[in-house]
Amino acid sequence: MDGSRQEMPPPTELSALGHREVAAAERPFKKTCHSSVPIFYLLDDPSKRNISLRCSAPPDAPNRMRYLGCSYGYLIFSYHEKNCLFVDAYTGTKLKSPKLNFMGDRDIYYGILTAPLNSPNSHLILCSRSSIFYWQVGTNSWTKHVYGGEHILQIVLFKGEIFAMDVLGRLHTMQFAPELSIQEVAVLRREEMVTGPRSGPWLVACGEMLLMVDLSTDRDQLPRTFQVFRLEFSAETVECVKMERLENQALFVNLDGRDPTFSCTSPERWGGKSNWIYVAKPSGDSGEPWTAVELGQPVPSRIDRVPDFQVDNMWVVPSLIYDVNQ
Repeated sequence: MDGSRQEMPPPTELSALGHREVAAAERPFKKTCHSSVPIFYLLDDPSKRNISLRCSAPPDAPNRMRYLGCSYGYLIFSYHEKNCLFVDAYTGTKLKSPKLNFMGDRDIYYGILTAPLNSPNSHLILCSRSSIFYWQVGTNSWTKHVYGGEHILQIVLFKGEIFAMDVLGRLHTMQFAPELSIQEVAVLRREEMVTGPRSGPWLVACGEMLLMVDLSTDRDQLPRTFQVFRLEFSAETVECVKMERLENQALFVNLDGRDPTFSCTSPERWGGKSNWIYVAKPSGDSGEPWTAVELGQPVPSRIDRVPDFQVDNMWVVPSLIYDVNQ
C-alpha cells in the first residue's frame, strides 16, 4: 500500500494478489503510519481474479508503525522502538511480543518467524544494523547478539537450518543453540552468476532443494532473464548448479527481501503454470499486481528490489497453510 492511513480508496488503488491454498499478496502499509483512520487492503486470488477479499488492520493498532516483514501469514511491525506487533493478514487479529529492552537499537529493519506462531518451536528473529535479536514465542525475554557483518537481506528456513543472504550476496548459516552464531558458507559460483547488474539473488526453499534465484543482465545488454541455481551442499563448500527447467514447480518471489519466497508443486491445480516465476510487481504499475515469467524468457524492466523504506505488493503465505512447499 503506497499511502498512509486514509479512507478506503477504490479497489483499483489497492489491488493485491493471492491464493489461499498457495499464496497471497497485498500492499498493506507504509513503513510508518500517522493517523488513527483504519487501514484497508485487498487480497486477490490468482485463480479467481474477479474476487477480492477486503481486510483491515486492528482499529486499535498503534498510530505509527514500522513494517519489518511478513511471515507465516502475519505482517510484522515495530512501534515505539521497543515493541513488535503481529497482524494476521486475513483476520486482522494481532499479537504482541514482550518489550525489546535494549538501548541504542532503533534501526531494526527486518523480522521473520522461524515457525508458525502456534508452534511450540516458534521464534522471532529481528535484524538491525548492528545486532540480531531472538525471541522464543511465549517467553518474556529477548536474546541479543552483536552483529558486525553486512546488511542481511533475507532469511530462509530449509530442512531445519536457518540460512541468511546478505547485501553482498553471501550465504550464511544461523544457529541459536547453545548460543547465537552466524557463519559464512563458502559458495562456488558459476561464471554466469556474475554477469552484469543484478537484482537479487533470492533464496527459495523448494521441496528437497534450496534454490538461488538471480535476475541479471548479460554482457551484451540483452533483456534480463531469471536464472535459477540449485545449491549442492558438501562438507566444505556449496556449489551452484544451474537449472534449465523447474519441472512441475512454480516459484514466488517478492521485490522486498523481507517478504516470503516459496515454491508450489503442480500450480496447474489453481490455473498457474509450472516452470514459471511469479513476481509481485511495484505498486505503481497498472493492471494485475504481479507478473509471471517463464524461466529463461525476458523479464519486464520494472522488476527490481525495493529498499527498506518502501513497502510494496507482496506474496503472503496464509497463517492456516504451512506446507506450501510440499
